[in-house]
Amino acid sequence: MDSITQECKAETMLIDDVPYNIVDTPGILDPNRGTIPILNEISKTINKCAHGVKAILIVSEVGRFTDEQKDALNRIRNFLGKDATNNIISVLSRADKDQTEDRSIMQSDWNQSFRSFIQGIGNRWGISPNPEIFPAGEETHKVRLGEIKNLISSIQGVYTTEQHEKCQREQAEARRRKEEDEKRAKREHDEKLKEDARREAERAHQREFNQMRQEYEKQHRQILEKMIESLRREKENERQEREKERQEAREHQERRRQEERERQERERQERRQQELKDGIMFAASEALKMAFYAFI
Repeated sequence: MDSITQECKAETMLIDDVPYNIVDTPGILDPNRGTIPILNEISKTINKCAHGVKAILIVSEVGRFTDEQKDALNRIRNFLGKDATNNIISVLSRADKDQTEDRSIMQSDWNQSFRSFIQGIGNRWGISPNPEIFPAGEETHKVRLGEIKNLISSIQGVYTTEQHEKCQREQAEARRRKEEDEKRAKREHDEKLKEDARREAERAHQREFNQMRQEYEKQHRQILEKMIESLRREKENERQEREKERQEAREHQERRRQEERERQERERQERRQQELKDGIMFAASEALKMAFYAFI
């Protein structure tokens, strides 16, 4: 058995006198081939088995189990569906002499991923003896092939084409739902991006509007401040002008009063002088009278 078969082959094998059609499909673990074409070829092969598939042997080389092969095994299990789990047998090829002779040595070399896979298929596994080490007819060769045959014959029931077709329909439906979910998620993501872009545009517009409004308010405030300052200066000028006029009026009145006082003072002085003059004249007149009378 080889894990890197290139194309499907079919042969007949007797197990406990019961004929089995053995179909060797391209290796799912072949790193040189894509997974999808291999699974499609396996699906075609299963659909050709009118009476169903007794056992599905997955052959892998010892020491080749990597994360990629783990993913490949999980893909084929998912591809065949849970109904095929009870029909899967893992066959390990290219084992060395010690691994072939002692299964426990083989098991000790497994990593946890492969151990979990074997447990997931009901611990059904066997060793395909290397014919270069154990020729056909050699005891170990016969024992190991016998173990694989026993695993095949011990499987109850078959994996039918109906089960496989049902699994494929379910997977197609799951893929369809997944694609719809992805499309919906993409659509929602695109809508979210558009909405985010719209909101960002609105925010940018709002920021621009706010900036323009602030600039306008600043300019308007400056204009108002200038107008207020201009009005204040005008009022101050008017106040100063009125104060000047009042001051001039007060000064004018004061001059008028001063002039009036001076006039009155002149008039008093003139009256005093006149009175003095009149007094002198009267005294002189009286003196003349007295002199005249005295003369007489």
